Amino acid sequence: MHDYHVHPNYSIDAEGSVEDFCEAALQRGLKEIAFTTHLDTDMTTDDCHVVVRGKRMDTLSGEWLENYEATIRAAHDTYKEKGLRVLLGIEVDYIDDLESLLPEQFYSADFDIILGSTHLINHGAISAGDRAEDTFKRYSMEELGEVYYAHLLRAIETGLFDIMAHLDLYRRFGQGFYGEGILNIWKPYLKDLANAMKRHNVGFEVNTSPLRTGQDDPMPEEGIIRALRKAGVLNVTTGSDAHRPSDVGAGIVEVTDLLKKVGYSTITTFNHRRPRNLKI
Repeated sequence: MHDYHVHPNYSIDAEGSVEDFCEAALQRGLKEIAFTTHLDTDMTTDDCHVVVRGKRMDTLSGEWLENYEATIRAAHDTYKEKGLRVLLGIEVDYIDDLESLLPEQFYSADFDIILGSTHLINHGAISAGDRAEDTFKRYSMEELGEVYYAHLLRAIETGLFDIMAHLDLYRRFGQGFYGEGILNIWKPYLKDLANAMKRHNVGFEVNTSPLRTGQDDPMPEEGIIRALRKAGVLNVTTGSDAHRPSDVGAGIVEVTDLLKKVGYSTITTFNHRRPRNLKI
């Protein structure tokens, strides 16, 4: 099993050290784990920080990134002898003009995988419960779909990302705000989305976090997964989006079975950002 979306306590909303997560991964029988600390980029928010040895740092600081890379590589050396492959990853929250908002050392870091995500649209949060409603009030349901998927397409077109995380993240709080209709807002944009992903060799993850919060489907939900498979998007990973060690590996078996059900026969692994599809 592979868990390619894990947040250690470098992320300001996470708890547990890299070692804590690795030990939890071993206990759950995982073969690979990718640490994907948040790199938030919208400086109009207070989210653009990480934590290193208890010290809060600005994400533009290269110091934290050097420390993070060294820590993950040391964990890889320690745990590979125990049967766990540890990958250096990062989750970059895409906003327009992203290039000027990345640490100077970003392009010299030897990442195994870079996740792209969209937590905000026009500076408004869609995944934070205390802020999402204010964002949704600005848009009709149809407008939200148009703005969100245009934003997602721009992220893919940068060529920066290997995997797009939780494609229908708006569903987390949007379903309660807009109703069941929000489950279908992706349909007009699927063709353009799939074509862009194939053109730039970008895959997607099946994120299990909704299964821990009372929702029936992962992100994206089965209909999107099935449509992307039919459209020929073959790179796909699984991730728990764990923010504490107890969540590592949660739901991975279930979503792997879902992938097989909709027609995927392989799962994508990464090494120095080179994808390889392995039989499930």
